[in-house]
Formats: sequence, C-alpha cells, structure tokens
Amino acid sequence: MSRRRGFDIRDVLLSHYQYVIVGALFIILVVVLAIFSAKHKDGKSSASENATEATATQVYDETAEIPLPNEELKVDAYPEVNALVSTYFTAMATGDVATLSNICSSLDDAAKIRIQEKANYTESYDDLKCYTKPGPIPNSYIVFARYNIKYVNIDTKAPGLSSLYVCTDDATGNLYVYSGDLAENVANYIKGVAAQDDVVALLTEVDTEYNNAIESDKTLKAFMDALPARLDEAVAARISDGYTADEPAVSDNAVEEVTVRLTDNVRIRSSADKSSDANIIAKASKGDTYTKIGDEGEWTKIRYKDTEAYVSSEYVEVVDTPTDAGGEAPAEGGETGEAAPAAASGSITVNDSGVRVRSSADTSSNDNIIGKVGSGETFPLKGEADGWYQIDYKGQTGYIKGEFASKN
Repeated sequence: MSRRRGFDIRDVLLSHYQYVIVGALFIILVVVLAIFSAKHKDGKSSASENATEATATQVYDETAEIPLPNEELKVDAYPEVNALVSTYFTAMATGDVATLSNICSSLDDAAKIRIQEKANYTESYDDLKCYTKPGPIPNSYIVFARYNIKYVNIDTKAPGLSSLYVCTDDATGNLYVYSGDLAENVANYIKGVAAQDDVVALLTEVDTEYNNAIESDKTLKAFMDALPARLDEAVAARISDGYTADEPAVSDNAVEEVTVRLTDNVRIRSSADKSSDANIIAKASKGDTYTKIGDEGEWTKIRYKDTEAYVSSEYVEVVDTPTDAGGEAPAEGGETGEAAPAAASGSITVNDSGVRVRSSADTSSNDNIIGKVGSGETFPLKGEADGWYQIDYKGQTGYIKGEFASKN
C-alpha cells in the first residue's frame, strides 16, 4: 500500500472548532485515528496493529469517499466501549502509562511523560459519559468522552471533552484506542462527523460549561491558563535531562521555599507577563506575605490560593528562611517549626493506587511530587510524624500520607 499524506486528527477537528478551545485545555480532542499499522522499533507488530492493518485495506483507497453516518450520537450505548474508556481515563488520572500502552496502539515517550506530568495535577475524571458515532471502518467507533476533571487543590471541576477512535482487534475481538496518521478519506470522514449538528451542539454545550466554570473560579482559570506551558516545560526538562517515562524526574534546581513580604501594593498575575492586564488574578497590599516557590528573572513565583502565581521581584523581600532556632536547616521534609519525623524501622505497604510520593511532608503544592506508587508496593520505613511515613524511595527520601499505607 502506498502512503500519501498523513493527517493529524487534532488539525482535522480544530479546523472546524477554533471557537471551542478558547485558549485552554478543556477540550483535549485527542481523537487518535489511524489507518496505517505502526510498527515497533524492533520491527514487530502487536496483534492490534496486525488486525488494524488488515481492516485498513477495506478503506485505504483514498479516492473512495466514506459515507457519513445518519445516526444521532448515542449516549453510553455500548458497555464494552464504556469499560475501555473508563480504563483509559483512570490511567490518565494516575499517570499509568503501562496500562495506556496496553490499550492504545502506540504512545511515544514524550506523550507518556506528558501524561505523567498532567497526572501530578489531576485527582480524577468524574461524571464520565460516552457519546458515540460509527467509525469509518467496520466495528469501529468515534467516541466523544465527556467528563469533569477534578484538579488537585482546586474546588471547581473543569468540564472537558476528549475524542477517541476505538477499533476492534480482529484476532481477539478486544477493543483498543488507535493512534497515528489518517488516510485522506478517513480525515474527510472525521471532518464530516465533526460538522454534524448533534456533535456541534455537544461541543458547544461543553464549551459553555467550561466558560462558566472558569468565570466562577479565578483559581481554576489561572491554573488552566498556566497548565499548557507548565506541561511543555516539564516534558522538555525531563527529555533534556535524559529521563524516560519509566523514570520520574527529580529537579536538581528546586528553589528552597521561603516566606516573602510585599513592599508595595502589587498585582498578582497568572503568568510572568506585564504586557496585558488579562492575566491579573488579584491585587495584593503592601505587607502581605506569601510563600516563594521560584525565581524567574524579574518575577517571583509565589503560591497563591494553592496555585502558582507571579509578582514583580522589585516589590518582594524575604522575611524568613526554613531554619530552626539553632540556625540549621530542618530535617528533610520538615518546615519551619515542624518537628522532624521520629526515626523508625521496618517497612510500609501502599494500600491505594496512584498514591503520590513527595519530597516533603506537604500537600499544599505539586512541586514536591517525585513519583506515584500503586497498591501493594512496599518501601523501607525511615521515620513517621504528623500523619506521614518517611520512606526510602528509589534511593532518596520520600513521604507518603499515612492514610494511604499500612505499617508492616
């Protein structure tokens, strides 16, 4: 089979729905359609890939138009589709790239790292519903998955809509999510489906819900505005440092948190940019104090209502550092005035999935997350205090909330 131009599904849909994305990530539109079998680097193909390659011959003639479906969107009509999509988003929420690799035809390392980084900020995908249309090949589905994302330390959930292309493995009968390029006739089919009235109505409805959510919660808006760049930076840093998706990154340039005081009335912004007032999320008064979590040239990154924000460094002064009365840095994981964990021995066993391991006993920020662990995993116990277990995590000191583990 000859291979002509590949079409990316995000381009296909976004060309029709520019108004939908409104500069945020609420519609991920990760429809992952493909016609071509993606070979692994070792030259082998999975059973899913072989099955899809065989099916692809039915529609590969790019000059043959695929008729658009006459069916309306169906809601939760296929239990097996719902089960696959539920597994997919549970794995997305926890950063479980191993599970995603099993149910998706291909994920490169950059995609896996991005999923892991986003999972650091994600608690869950709630209220999941599957809206389906027939796919362009037999036994396939275009699935519009609707949900509300609960982000860490943000009260308001973000309405969202993702699109997945679900195919059937002819060899096993199992469903899986396929990713890759689109043949031209398949791309045209997707454009046609995306332009159908019921799909437009669904996208517009979710768009309205999203806009209402960010208008009602400035913390959510600031977080969503900052999230794309934050993920881009995190992925780029991990790749640059040579980390893989199987190896959580640990920053060598972490900024020691300190308390800072404002020396004048200032604006608090969601991004380090004073060229526009669109990113102003609050106004602060002279003498207000905040936790400094980073330096970015002329800007100081602070923690503001459980999200990252920026103030001009010109109006910031340090008022204390995380040291104890003797002038020495506190024990690892402690904050100012916090007792060091009491020494302990033995081990602990994790009793939940997707449990975050942190570099300090503090849940007020995601900056200290160094990894995630699953139910049944066991770690050497180094200490415990104030509802936290101090553990040996891959050769470094980590902290797990006591409610998510049991002492052996």
